[in-house]
Amino acid sequence: MKAVLLSTFAALASLRTISAANAPFYTWPNAHSTSQTDKPEVLTHAEVRLSLASRLGLSQFHSIGAGVNIYKLQRVAGSQRRLWTDKDEVDGNILVTIGGVAKPAEFWSETSTFEVEDSPSFSDVGSLIKRLESQAENVMANDAKTLYSNSNGGFVDVVSPHTNSGIDLVPNLSKWSLFESAIGETDASRFKSNAPSDVDFFEEYMVLKSLVDKTIEQVIAEKATLFVQIGSLDTIARKEGVNSQKHKIASTLMSKILKDVIKATASYPSIVGLIPPVSKTGKRSENVELVGEFDISLVKRKEAPLAPTHSPKFTVDDKSNANPLQRDKNTIARPKPGCFESRDVCGNATNACNGRGQCIKSTTQSNCWSCMCTPTVVKVGGLNKTTYWGGNACQKKDVSVPFLLFTSFAIALTLAIMWTINKMLAMGDEELPGELSAGVAIVRK
Repeated sequence: MKAVLLSTFAALASLRTISAANAPFYTWPNAHSTSQTDKPEVLTHAEVRLSLASRLGLSQFHSIGAGVNIYKLQRVAGSQRRLWTDKDEVDGNILVTIGGVAKPAEFWSETSTFEVEDSPSFSDVGSLIKRLESQAENVMANDAKTLYSNSNGGFVDVVSPHTNSGIDLVPNLSKWSLFESAIGETDASRFKSNAPSDVDFFEEYMVLKSLVDKTIEQVIAEKATLFVQIGSLDTIARKEGVNSQKHKIASTLMSKILKDVIKATASYPSIVGLIPPVSKTGKRSENVELVGEFDISLVKRKEAPLAPTHSPKFTVDDKSNANPLQRDKNTIARPKPGCFESRDVCGNATNACNGRGQCIKSTTQSNCWSCMCTPTVVKVGGLNKTTYWGGNACQKKDVSVPFLLFTSFAIALTLAIMWTINKMLAMGDEELPGELSAGVAIVRK
């Protein structure tokens, strides 16, 4: 009994350690000032949002609230940056966040620039990145281009100042054997081609490899901003555990390919955030301090769907001349717009409803999943502003209610004005009553 209690307390202690771990962020070129010690700054959730906004040139969308230490922000910002000033253009940058990193010190040997106390969840970090991405769209007057996304919150988006951007991402996701050759058959044997979390790791690894081969070079040439969110390691940590052999191998592989990504960026400004796995479960509530309460639509621009530009699809190589029909079972079919065969397919095809809703099952049709959009509320001038969303992927603002109100009011106002004018014109045509006309003298000429 004593042994059981001790093991239980040890498990609870380990969960507490995981949930309270700090999330380190690394920046290049090195942002430390001459007076900075080797110990990284520890920032609150609000301070890390402001720090990232400053490095991306998006300070004009944010304001320093109470409790924010401006001296910390100045120490972690670049030496030539001006904090909290309006700018006409976004600084090109590469922002990469990796979820599910249990031991950052072993994952990355560099010294972090700052750490986020009590690490936020991976999904909250993704919400922050999407907000920053929307602000970059507004400043660049250009829509973000989704190069890759999956149902676990992973994505690769780019915002370029060039209208006709040539940035693309062509990862080779057609054959599992390419993954085996890239990481070695021994390590690949730990992963299964029919396990969704392993498939996501396979895709994200190949996506990072494709970034190194070509995409980052294009990003630097256009001075664009690249947003990369990698979530498969976090999924493996939740399903297999951080001490599992699969998670250890996946962490090693992800660390190696991430180092290749940073090496390819050369002197281009880059940020890497390592998000530890957290033990929190249940429905996620938006982290207001991290994500912020600001309006992401300060500048009007053309709305465009943020649906992924490719559908993940691979086949397992046939090493023993197996029946082709068996290989077709490993092919993920491209879903039809609007109605999807499962929750995962819906989330993958709609970029998780673009973070503005959730995929739900239809009550009238079988095997039909679609996005149910939820309104977002932001504070503007101390007042709450509610924005409603619509479209198959919640990518468009729903203006039906304001339109109906405005149209109804305009029609009622027009009818009232016409009725008033008609009454005024008809006043001189009415005959006087008999009692009044009898007392009127007739003037003879």
